[in-house]
Amino acid sequence: MHLLVVDWDYFFPTPTAGAPLGPNAELYAWPAAEDPLHVEAIWLRRLRAFQVAGVPLPYCRGFFRFWDRFIVSPDAVLFYADSNAWAGQLFPSNLGGAGPWESVHLYDAHHDCGYKQHHRSFEDWKARGPISAENWLLAHYWAGSRLHVHFPPWRESMKRPAEEPLIPVNMTIDNGQAPDVVFDAVFLCRSGAWVPSWCDEQFGVFLEACPVSRPAEIPQNRWNQPRPDVLRMARLERTVTHSLPD
Repeated sequence: MHLLVVDWDYFFPTPTAGAPLGPNAELYAWPAAEDPLHVEAIWLRRLRAFQVAGVPLPYCRGFFRFWDRFIVSPDAVLFYADSNAWAGQLFPSNLGGAGPWESVHLYDAHHDCGYKQHHRSFEDWKARGPISAENWLLAHYWAGSRLHVHFPPWRESMKRPAEEPLIPVNMTIDNGQAPDVVFDAVFLCRSGAWVPSWCDEQFGVFLEACPVSRPAEIPQNRWNQPRPDVLRMARLERTVTHSLPD
């Protein structure tokens, strides 16, 4: 059995993840954490930064017809949630199978194979855990799955950023060709701490377009889709500010 995992930030080019360094790269220097502040509240502040700089808001791109290349089993299930951490707990047993996935294919702006600022090694992670959005592929490596990470085509090279996963893993920049497997399950992650809330409408379109007839939100997942409308909040702020007496 084979698992396809797609992180929504695959479609959101950022200089820190290897997109071209433009004149406004500093606007993307975002700390990320999977908490209510960084998933929801922070995006109004970041929207204001783009407006003050006079820079159009960035949106996701390249997601139309993305699904068309993949072969998906008629019985496949689409799981979705805000965090990729849930993909680390998804195994063939969720579908009535057994053992590990034969392969896991991840389409993501990040490799999710553990980072040395969090754990010294794979053995260190095995001893301390936990499974998180940054390291969930370690659980599948431990189980014995073959891992493939496909970085987005907007990434300029494999040299920036330098990748140092905690495990050996096949990492490539996506060339548009599909893996030669039939996927039995799909996991779609919104990555609300990395992708702005003003892209949620696009995410809804992408979710609906997935060619799987059995969608299932991860039961323990807690999220709002779409998140609060920061574009509307910014418009209201301007209206109130302009209506105040001098």
